[in-house]
Amino acid sequence: MTEERTSRYSVGRGYHNLWRPLTLCILLIASAWIALVNGQPLFYFDTTSYVRGPDYAVVHLLGSNFASSWTQDGQLEHPRESTAGESQTPANRTGSLSSPSEQAVLSGRSIYYGALLYLGHLTSYFWLTVFAQAAVLLYLAYILIVTCLRLSFWTFSWTITIILLATPVSFFISYLMPDIFASYLILATIILAVFWDRLAIRHQVITSLIILFSILAHTSHILLMAGLIGVFVCLVLFLEGEPILSGSFTKRILILLALNLLGILGEVAFSQATRLVIGAQPIRPPFLMARVIEDGPGYRFLQENCIKRSYVVCNYIERMPIAAINFLWSTDPKKGVFAVEGPGIRRALSDEQFPFVLDVIRFDPIGQTTSSIQNAIRQLTTVGLSEFMFDKWQLQLYKNKLPVDYFSEMMSARIIFNHQILMSSEVWFRFVYGLSLGGLLLVWLVWPFIQSQLVVSGLQSVRWYQVISMAIIGVVLNAVICGALSDAQQRYQTRVSWIPLFILLLSATMLILQHGSVWFRWHRSSQRAV
Repeated sequence: MTEERTSRYSVGRGYHNLWRPLTLCILLIASAWIALVNGQPLFYFDTTSYVRGPDYAVVHLLGSNFASSWTQDGQLEHPRESTAGESQTPANRTGSLSSPSEQAVLSGRSIYYGALLYLGHLTSYFWLTVFAQAAVLLYLAYILIVTCLRLSFWTFSWTITIILLATPVSFFISYLMPDIFASYLILATIILAVFWDRLAIRHQVITSLIILFSILAHTSHILLMAGLIGVFVCLVLFLEGEPILSGSFTKRILILLALNLLGILGEVAFSQATRLVIGAQPIRPPFLMARVIEDGPGYRFLQENCIKRSYVVCNYIERMPIAAINFLWSTDPKKGVFAVEGPGIRRALSDEQFPFVLDVIRFDPIGQTTSSIQNAIRQLTTVGLSEFMFDKWQLQLYKNKLPVDYFSEMMSARIIFNHQILMSSEVWFRFVYGLSLGGLLLVWLVWPFIQSQLVVSGLQSVRWYQVISMAIIGVVLNAVICGALSDAQQRYQTRVSWIPLFILLLSATMLILQHGSVWFRWHRSSQRAV
C-alpha cells in the first residue's frame, strides 16, 4: 500500500513538474500570436534605422564580407568630409536621414535595441527578437505574481491569458520597435523597488538587467526611469515613514539611480563611438523645437524675435505655423524643415533647440505650460492601432526601406492589411484601457479604507498600494514625456495600456482571496460558537 501511494505521488508530481513548463511554452507562443497570425513580425519605418546601426558597425569593423541584406551601398564606403556648402544642400544627400557616409547619424535610434534586432535578423528573420520580448513579459509577470505576491501559478496563467486577449500587448511584443520596453521598465522598476527583499539574488540581477536594457532601448526611458525613482522615494517616505538613510531604502534607491546612470553612460558611449567612427557626433532631431512651434509660443517667439536673434530656424518662418510631424519628417520643401535639409543644417537645428526652447519658455511660460499639459492629456487618452494599418503610400516607403525578402513576405501578411479587424480591435482596446484605468484609479482611492479588512500584514498592504501608485503614475508619466516633449501618437500610449488591466486584475484577485479568507475564518468561528 505504501509503495502504491509513493508511486501515485511520484506520477502526480511528474505531471505537475511537466505541466508548468508546458504551460509556459504555450503562453510564450501565445504572447507572439499577432506575429504568428500575421506571418511576420510587425515593422515600422524606424525599424530599418535600428537594424542598420549595428549592421554598419559590423561591416565597418569586420569588413564587407560581413555585409547583410540590410547593408547599404554607403556603408561600404569610408565617411567623407563634407564642405559647408555641401552639408547644407539637400540635393547632395543620399535620401536617408541617417547616413554614416555623410557623417550624419540620428541620435535616439538605440544601438543596443538595434543589436537585438540585428541578432534576430541573423538567426531567425526576427523571430528570436519577438520571442525574447515575449519571454520578458512572462518573466516579469511570473516574478511579480508568484514570487513577490505569493499567488498561485494558476493565477499567473489566467492573468496572462486575459492580458493577451484583452489588451494590445501582443501587438507590441510582435513589433520590431523598442516601445514594449517602456512598459517593461515600469513593471520591472516596481518589482525591484517594492519587493527587493523578496527576490533571490539571481532575480535581483535579472530584473536589474531588464531595467538597464529598457533604459538603453530609448533615450526617453531615462526620463521615465527618473520619474519612477522620484515617485518611489515619495511613496516610501510618506507611506512607510522609513528614514531616508535606512539600509534597505538606501540600497534600493542607489541601485535604481545606478541603473539610470548606466543608461546615460550608454548614450554617452554611443555618441563617442559614433564620433570616432564617422568623425561627428550623432544628430538629435529637434523634437522640442518642433513641439513648441506647433504649440504656438514657439511660433509667436519667432515672429517677434527673428529680427534680433540669429536662430537658423528663423530661415523657415514662412513655412509656419507647422505641425511638429511635418517640421521633422516631411520631405516636401514647402512643408518640411529638418528632413529636407542636409546634415549641416540638421545639425545646426539640433544644436540650437535647447537654447531656443528655454527662450520660448521665458517668452511665454504660462502659454507653454498650458500647451504641454493639454498635450499630455491628449496623449494619455490616445490609444489605437493606426501604426499597424498599411496603405499603398506606406507600402511604397517600405519597399524602399526593406530588403526584398522581407518586403515580399510583408505583401502576404494577414494582420496589417485587415483594416476591419484592426479597427474593431482598436475600439475594444480603447474600451478596456479606459475602463481598467478608471477602475485602477478607483481602487487606488479606496485602498486606504479597505486595507484594514485584509488578512495580511500592514507592510504587505502598503507595498501593494505602492505598486498601484507607481503603475498609475508610470502610465501618466509616459503620456507626459511623449505628449509634452514630442508629438501625441497612438503607439506611445497604447504600448503601456495593458498595465492598468494587469494591476487591476491582481488587485481584484488579492481582494477576493482576502475576502474569502475573512469569510472562512468567520464561518469557522461561528461553527465553534454553535
